[in-house]
Amino acid sequence: MSYNFPGRHAQPSWDDSSSTPPWGPSVPPQQQSQQYPTQQYPTQQYPQQQPPAWHQHATPQPPPQQWQQPQNGPSPEDRRWAYLRHSAGTSLRGINAIHVTRALERLHSRDQPLAPHGVTLFFITEAPSQHLGYQVLSASRWGYAGPEYDNLVAFLTGLNATAQTFITQHEKADRVWDPRDPDYLMVNVGDIQRPSTPTRYVGIGMETLNTDTRQWYDVVPVLLSSGISSLQAMSYVPGEGAALLVDGSEIRVVRDDNKRGRGNDLICNNPLDATQVYSTTQNVPERFGGQLRQAWPAFQELAKTLADHLNPHGQVW
Repeated sequence: MSYNFPGRHAQPSWDDSSSTPPWGPSVPPQQQSQQYPTQQYPTQQYPQQQPPAWHQHATPQPPPQQWQQPQNGPSPEDRRWAYLRHSAGTSLRGINAIHVTRALERLHSRDQPLAPHGVTLFFITEAPSQHLGYQVLSASRWGYAGPEYDNLVAFLTGLNATAQTFITQHEKADRVWDPRDPDYLMVNVGDIQRPSTPTRYVGIGMETLNTDTRQWYDVVPVLLSSGISSLQAMSYVPGEGAALLVDGSEIRVVRDDNKRGRGNDLICNNPLDATQVYSTTQNVPERFGGQLRQAWPAFQELAKTLADHLNPHGQVW
C-alpha cells in the first residue's frame, strides 16, 4: 500500500489572453512555412497522453484465499493441532523451569550436578474428559554434568546413536522400541510410566539453561553464594528451548522473567491458536539463540530417527 497521496498535476492553461505564449512569439506565416515545412510535421505527431498509472485510484484487491479465516471457523483438526503445539511449547517451558530447581538442589547436595541441557519426548493419549479428547504426556532426559552432556551437540549426537542402536535391536525381533521401556530407557524424568491407554509419539523438544546473555556455569557461583532458593532461581536463571513435531511444526520457547514483553514467549511456523491465522512466524530456527541454532542440525537428525521409527506416517489423530 502506498501512502503517497496524488497531488495536483494539472497543466496550466495557455489559452488565456496572454500576448506571449510560453514557447515564444508568433512567427509570420511566410517565415513559418519556410523554416518549418508543414508536410514534415503531421498534425497528430504528439498524441494525447494518459494520466500516469499511480494517479488512478485502483480498487483494493481482497487478500489471498489461503489467508482468509473459514466462514465456519477452524475445523476440529485445526483446533487439535493448535492445542497440541501450544501444549508442547508451554510444557517445554515448564520443564526448563523445573530443570533450574532440580539443578540447584543437586548443587546443594552431594549428588552429581546436572548438565544444563535436556531433551523431552512428547506423546498423546486418549482422554475423553480432557480438552479436545486427548492429553499430552512428556518424558525428559537430563544428563549429569560432564563432557558428555555439557556440550549440547555432543549430547544430541550421543542420544541419536543410542536410539539407533535400540531401534536396530528391536527391529531384528520385529518389535517397536519405546524410549520409556525400563530395559531400554532413554528418558529419566516426567511421564516415564506408560499409561494403560495407547499412546502415540508426536514430537521432541530440547531445552537449555544457557542463553546468549547468561551461561549456566557462570551463574552457579552466584547461586551458591547468594543463598537463593530454588523457586527464586527460576526467575533469576533464564532458559530457552525448541521443539519439532511430526507435522513439521517448529517451535521456539523463551523463558526469561527479567525481560518484559516477550520474555516468556512461544513462536511457531504453524498456528498456536486455531482462531488466529496470522499468528505464525517463518524461519523459526533463525530466531534461536546461538547454542540452539548450532545444535539444530543434530536435533533434526535425532527427531528424524525417532519419528521414522515411532511414527513414520506422522499420524496423530
